Amino acid sequence: MDVDAATLNYDLDALEASITERTRLIMVVNLLGNANDFSRIRSICDARGIEFIEDNCESLGARFDGRQCGTHGVMGSFSGFFSHHISTMEGGVICTTDEELHHILLSLRAHGWTRNLPKHNRVTGTKSDDPFEESFRFVLPGYSVRPLEMSAAVGVEQIRKLPEFVADRRRNAGAYLELMQKFPQFLVQEEIGESSWFGFSMIVRAGAGFGRQDVVSAFQRDGIECRPVVAGNFAKNPVMRWMDHDIHGKLTNADLIDTSGLFVGNREGELTAELELLERSLASVIKAAGA
Repeated sequence: MDVDAATLNYDLDALEASITERTRLIMVVNLLGNANDFSRIRSICDARGIEFIEDNCESLGARFDGRQCGTHGVMGSFSGFFSHHISTMEGGVICTTDEELHHILLSLRAHGWTRNLPKHNRVTGTKSDDPFEESFRFVLPGYSVRPLEMSAAVGVEQIRKLPEFVADRRRNAGAYLELMQKFPQFLVQEEIGESSWFGFSMIVRAGAGFGRQDVVSAFQRDGIECRPVVAGNFAKNPVMRWMDHDIHGKLTNADLIDTSGLFVGNREGELTAELELLERSLASVIKAAGA
């Protein structure tokens, strides 16, 4: 299904229209720090007995209706990758209030074995008291994604600082949005709830007189790092040939973001100098295009 070109999250009308009698679970991605409209999503899901989970890896600290994103669904994921809101160097966290999912995750993160499960658990029932027997008893397909103690120690300290990190990012976003009022040739992300502003997106509007590559080239010349808006239209990625999937409707907005969208980073602390450089770089694009 398509996304909303303004918020970069789900087009909720398209989401609702895409649901069939086979739908059991919806993955909700909060993109670039921006919450989804969970009131609408919950009404869509609850009326049909559907659960939803959140990919909140880019949106730690974002809120909707005063509630942290990543906690609206039955399960939520968070990232500690070094370029995200906090850093544990690598890895992340999954949270859930569902005990069965918790126990499944404990097993999945360590090879699918029972070693880390409590005696009475929702995967195997009751474990034996024999550590020898349980040390290499495999019950689920598993991975090896246990966090390092060093990563956890760094993450705990980073989490304590998160409120001030998010406050800085929100302040920087206010300055960015004010700056972009000077450049109506771009569409910028519309905030839902309280975004934690992972980065600052911009989409070149039709008829702007220049294209995304002109912007990227100017940024590269001026030392401004930029990225595509995540995967753009993910359905165009070659990996899709390995996935059993259906596409609901036309992906008009996803195609627009794919061809005309990009984003620049945000961080903690003052961005005055960086935003001044961004303004000069964008102005040079406009001037070169005569737009």
